[in-house]
Amino acid sequence: MSRRRGFSLAELLVALLIAGIIGIALSRLLINQSRFVSKQDSMMRARAGARAGLNVILQELRMVSWGGLLQASPSSITVRVPYAFGVACSQPSGGWQAILLMPFDSANYASASLRGYAWRDRVGTLHFVEPATLGTGASSDCSGLTPPIPASGSALPTGTLFIRLSPNDTSRPAVDLAGAPVYLFQRVRYALAPSVEIPGRTALWRTQLAGGTRDSLVEELVAPFETATTSFGFLVGNGLRYQATVPTALDSVRGIRLRLVGQSQEAPQGRTAPSRFDLTTDIVFVNHAR
Repeated sequence: MSRRRGFSLAELLVALLIAGIIGIALSRLLINQSRFVSKQDSMMRARAGARAGLNVILQELRMVSWGGLLQASPSSITVRVPYAFGVACSQPSGGWQAILLMPFDSANYASASLRGYAWRDRVGTLHFVEPATLGTGASSDCSGLTPPIPASGSALPTGTLFIRLSPNDTSRPAVDLAGAPVYLFQRVRYALAPSVEIPGRTALWRTQLAGGTRDSLVEELVAPFETATTSFGFLVGNGLRYQATVPTALDSVRGIRLRLVGQSQEAPQGRTAPSRFDLTTDIVFVNHAR
């Protein structure tokens, strides 16, 4: 009768040692993989925040026209943003100015806060009428134009809005504006300021300044950003020379160098600081006085 040979103590120790080495290797692999995924996710969140901030501000800043930059600092800018374009009709009695608007984005128009309108004279100079208020009702024609636009048919793309001029508006022209190009604008401030949603961090804020029915609408758009490095810079002159400080003459600014350093809300695994994504973009617009 044969005996079944078992494992010796030495064999058991070797087996346990090998199992321990494999276990430690697998644990390290899982930990490193988890940290890698956390780091990638954190970086994507930081990048998404920076790109989201750029996408929001890009569309409006590119529309800034002559004399559109009103205030500037490394942490905020205030601009006139056009949002609807048209042509002026004859000025009716009662202090109203009729304007025939070209086709526009109805959602953008509904969310805008009218501050005033600008009209261009025959030599190309823009005149700003501010404040202005939308009146109720619509005109049926634009008979003051030459040639007149009919009250119906394909030549009339949309209704005519009435703009009420302020009684003490000294910029109100004495001449009839019929036929002059016109655009409606709102005042918008973009600012880098402390976040409410994520305390202790910096956010990009957008404010529609007083005017119309949506006075002083304040929105926290995107957060968080790195406080020390996120800023507005300035492209000056036709050569687009960059400078970090605000130029004395705002009408010399031809664009904004926007640096958005996005951060993740939390630090990834194995790190003490949030991930960051540095996004710097030049946004050029028409601003010089004319």
